[in-house]
Amino acid sequence: MTLPPAPTVNPLWSAPPPAGSEGARCSGCVWHYLGGRGKAVDRCRRHRNEAIDPRSPACPAYTAAVDCLTCGACCREAYHSVEVGPRDAFVRLHPDRVNARDGRLEITRSGDRCGCLAGGPGDYHCVVYADRPRTCRDFPAGEQSCVDARRRVGLTP
Repeated sequence: MTLPPAPTVNPLWSAPPPAGSEGARCSGCVWHYLGGRGKAVDRCRRHRNEAIDPRSPACPAYTAAVDCLTCGACCREAYHSVEVGPRDAFVRLHPDRVNARDGRLEITRSGDRCGCLAGGPGDYHCVVYADRPRTCRDFPAGEQSCVDARRRVGLTP
């Protein structure tokens, strides 16, 4: 069986890909994955899990890699509360960074971002990364919630 020719434009977004990604394909993007019901097919998390041809040219949301320690999107204004469980080691290790609100424990905020996030654009980092709570450890880098956070702060178009 012969495959049809590779697409010459991205069918999910007609704008040109970002500078520096010339020749890049959907298959090399962090938002690409195999999944779906039944037989797994190539899909794009940025485009709400639409089926894609992995040979399609990159779209403007093309991202070769996500560096959690410098991105910080999930810790900034993308989410307004990080709940922690009362048995989470973080509560015991950093009680000064936890407050109770409406019967729940959450990490203290510093303005519109997590109180544990330091730095600025291009140099965000978590000051308690080794001790971060389970909520943060379980945040799925490169998954849909990551895409949503990056879109909310303007990192991913």
